[in-house]
Amino acid sequence: MLDGKKIVVGITGCSAAIKTLDVISRLKKLHADVYASMTENSTNFITPLMVQRSVDHPIEIEAFDLPKSWEKGHKSLSQDVDLLLIAPASANILGKAANGIADDLLSTIIMSTRTPKVIATHINNKMYNSPSVQRNVKTLIGDGFTFVDNGNKEYPSIFPSVDQIVDTVVKVLDAQA
Repeated sequence: MLDGKKIVVGITGCSAAIKTLDVISRLKKLHADVYASMTENSTNFITPLMVQRSVDHPIEIEAFDLPKSWEKGHKSLSQDVDLLLIAPASANILGKAANGIADDLLSTIIMSTRTPKVIATHINNKMYNSPSVQRNVKTLIGDGFTFVDNGNKEYPSIFPSVDQIVDTVVKVLDAQA
């Protein structure tokens, strides 16, 4: 279903980061070629080794790390990509993406990727409903980002199920075909 599709998964510092391993596993079962970029804060919730074993590619965390293989850092993760999935997405990364802030590798990848971007949030409900985060969500939707609907009207910012995330990725990619 996702044969040959290159998907970059951006992982931010949220308690749901461990669930991203299940998302990656499901994408790989659909024959996607999955890469990952982690924020420094995400490493407090899930280890880079766990993610690297899941994607079978070197993990990118810092924009200026020496390359693990000869690639052009964020350019290689943002070029020749079919989709960028940010899961889980924190309020911090939404703010950076909505306001053009590229101060770490993941936010730089977001700014330089010209393919569909899908966001699966995991944000405290009070934070999510703050005017600034809502403004950022509206900006990102206006910029063409797709947010995964978790089906929970009372807590729309809680991390969606693996099925909801993968189904959204497949729908977005099918719409591009």
